[in-house]
Amino acid sequence: MPKKPNPLLETKILKAALTLLARRGDHALTMRAVAKAAGTTTPTLYQRFADRDAILQAICEHARQRLARELQRASSVEEACRRYLLFAQRHPHEYELLMRNGWHDAAATGYQGPVFLAAKEKIQNQFSGGPARHTALLVQLWCVVHGAASLMIAAEHRGHGRQDIVKACHTTCKTLLAAH
Repeated sequence: MPKKPNPLLETKILKAALTLLARRGDHALTMRAVAKAAGTTTPTLYQRFADRDAILQAICEHARQRLARELQRASSVEEACRRYLLFAQRHPHEYELLMRNGWHDAAATGYQGPVFLAAKEKIQNQFSGGPARHTALLVQLWCVVHGAASLMIAAEHRGHGRQDIVKACHTTCKTLLAAH
């Protein structure tokens, strides 16, 4: 009798890939390593994910959804900025992966994924004005928090400077928000 496919295997594979990513970065994500960490075989992994890029895309989507939920939980735009930085600090490899996979041109292309929409909703709830004004504020804040997150991750790799970057980001966000 043939073995029944495990419906939870994709979740198990994703969790294993996330663990490998968190511990050793995306260079550690080989199909063989992910299969081993998930307790399955490489051929079974290929049945679920076409290649390494498919696993990376699944991780990106998972990270986007988690970051969007973090922003949705924020009680204010200022808190959303803090949560964004905290996400980057706690999940630096996932954040870097997100940045390498399309966010760099999100503002220019009009991308409106879950993180953008969650942030925009916070801005709409807190500030008056129309969509153009809200989008302008969102892009300004995103430039600040993304820049700070990138610098913070780089500082972590070197072991210094993170607190100064976080403080400067919070001060700049407060200033931007006060001006609106």
